[in-house]
Amino acid sequence: MREVVRIAAYRLAKWLGLTSGALVNVNGMPTSIATTVAETNPSNARPSDWRGRRLNLLLPSINAQHYFGGIHTAVQLYRALAEHFPATRIILMDSAPDDAALQRFSDHIKVCCESDSDATRQIVSFNDRYGRTIPVGADDCWLTTAWWTTYSAQRLAAWQQQQFGAAGQLINLIQDFEPGFYPWSSQSALALGTYRPDQDIAVFNTRLLADYFALQGLIYQHRFVFEPTLNDELRHALEQVRAQPQPRQRRMVVYARPSTPRNAFELLCEALRIWGWSDPTSARWEVVAAGELTTDLDLGPLKIRALGKLDLPAYAQLLATSAIGVSLMVSPHPSYPPLEMAAFGMGVITNQFANKDLGKFSPNIRSVEQFTPEAIAAAITHEAGRWEKREMLFDSLLDMDHPFLGEGGFGEIVRKMAMSNLKW
Repeated sequence: MREVVRIAAYRLAKWLGLTSGALVNVNGMPTSIATTVAETNPSNARPSDWRGRRLNLLLPSINAQHYFGGIHTAVQLYRALAEHFPATRIILMDSAPDDAALQRFSDHIKVCCESDSDATRQIVSFNDRYGRTIPVGADDCWLTTAWWTTYSAQRLAAWQQQQFGAAGQLINLIQDFEPGFYPWSSQSALALGTYRPDQDIAVFNTRLLADYFALQGLIYQHRFVFEPTLNDELRHALEQVRAQPQPRQRRMVVYARPSTPRNAFELLCEALRIWGWSDPTSARWEVVAAGELTTDLDLGPLKIRALGKLDLPAYAQLLATSAIGVSLMVSPHPSYPPLEMAAFGMGVITNQFANKDLGKFSPNIRSVEQFTPEAIAAAITHEAGRWEKREMLFDSLLDMDHPFLGEGGFGEIVRKMAMSNLKW
């Protein structure tokens, strides 16, 4: 009863705006400061009638506008693990699924969190969860990616411990060092706190990232690592490029995600300005932005033509016909765009970070050591000159036996997990 009252009080406080403290500024006008962390909205459980093992994937969203590489990778791992569970659920924490998203998961049914369904494949919206609970059984297991979904799952597992005497096993798909997404703050502290090396199972996206965690003293007792591989559709397009090589257009593709600080969009623009003003040949090049940018951007000496988020055929065509790629990442994770660009023979400029140096991935990648606009601009000038000397013919594609061109998938990871005698 006490828990029900607490939830009702929290929901009322949210509705009344009492989760922010009221202040008066120097002009006598009312203002407010945040007193809650938005990502930690309570996720509360109730006993479920479901009996048996069930895998629960917690995701922020599966809608197209949110469906970037990290969520897609989590879904791939979920699909591979699902073969070992009699039932599974995808629980959406931030956004309810739209019709298009539900069509991509046609083998699942949409279930309201108030329902205790016995369907074996469910999609449950839990984004509007104030005063609501989700049914949880004793043998529910958890798969998470993004620190706030891990935070919620850890609290649901703690509820299992109180209710049933044992916490559900949690698999944390770690795809970056998420405390670095924020300045030192409440969010960075909470993100760091979700790393539980002695308790959870970690699945790392790249050994580079796993090694970075170890350098931070976060050494998981149960750790599995996979390396990225080229998307199947992109692999088929690459085979066509290999069979029919053509000169490239004087086009530079920049990876533009202004809303994501670690992709350093401002630094990218500064580098392009310097290159545009200092290199007379820059006027001969077209600069296009793949990612989030939907409006062309005038930087002064040059313009960036916005392409927005491309579908795979359009993206493959862009990679196959462009010469230079610039993709920055202020984190230990390599990210996929520079690897994809290099696979297609583009000359790629990116940055080093801690133990990450993508120049070791492919000779097509120039990984600058000094992460400054001047250093990046100099790398672009050098790369453009190389293409001009080769009369726009690409130097090399990735070798056919390169690991990035392998079949990929999570079959081997799941097999190792199954043989580890872990409870999942």
